[in-house]
Amino acid sequence: QPHVLSLVAGERVKSWSSAGRLLDRLVSLGLGRADAVVAVGGGTVGDVVAGFAAAYCRGIAWIVVPTTLLAMVDAAIGGKTGVNLRVAKNMAGAFWQPRAVLADPTVLDTLPPRELASGLAEVVKYAMIAGSDLPALLDCGLDRARAGDVHVLTAIIERCAAIKADVVGQDPEEAGLRAALNYGHTVAHAIEAATGFGPVTHGEAVAVGMRVAGRISTEMLGLALADLEWQDRLLDMIDLRPLPAIDPAAVLQRLGHDKKSVGGEPRWVLLARRGEACLGQRVPPDLVRATLEEVLSTP
Repeated sequence: QPHVLSLVAGERVKSWSSAGRLLDRLVSLGLGRADAVVAVGGGTVGDVVAGFAAAYCRGIAWIVVPTTLLAMVDAAIGGKTGVNLRVAKNMAGAFWQPRAVLADPTVLDTLPPRELASGLAEVVKYAMIAGSDLPALLDCGLDRARAGDVHVLTAIIERCAAIKADVVGQDPEEAGLRAALNYGHTVAHAIEAATGFGPVTHGEAVAVGMRVAGRISTEMLGLALADLEWQDRLLDMIDLRPLPAIDPAAVLQRLGHDKKSVGGEPRWVLLARRGEACLGQRVPPDLVRATLEEVLSTP
């Protein structure tokens, strides 16, 4: 006997209060350990549904049907669940793998342009961290993907899903290798927290985070300028919405709450070259501040 529970999507659904209300609704429906939950929606819906599926009866089965590009290439894959706390994103959660991920790229026909662009920013991340033919596909097909060409989007989704599934298969609980998937996310999560989880999409924040991490990579690890310029050119082509005015100090304040921080000091994912991520990097605070201010001040 199926039951439908409707959620208002967005980062604000990823809260303790929302998860608690949803758990109470599962109890009222009489769900038990032999039952399952199906999450249909974008990344925020998948995150919170997976979180209460992991908690309910100490874990019931769940299936995810992603309906946004960002969810199809990233959020729906890997079993990360979580809710946001006031100071930081995804600070409370668990690893709870779905039984299946069912992605139908034709539903992207109805995706708003801003959400499509947000997903493409996450796609650029995969092209920067992994060795594959994804960069070549983006070189020749990004314009068509931006226009919603389902054939190009399907090829992009297949490659990104394969990259993430391979990484997660080797490191399901982020003990090491999986951290490479967080390239650009150190600053991105801080921006989302500093702006109150909502005004800036995840992809828009990740794009800024990659610009910051890329510049730091050239300074500290010798990332080739050509690789940085390639990344930034693709991000420019995606035509992401400009960020609202953001105080760099507010972003810096939240960096210490990043899940990868050690003793309040962030550990960064940087690049030695395109396709070669270096994990757990310590970056001088002055360099972080200067680079963040430079990127945020650029129109």
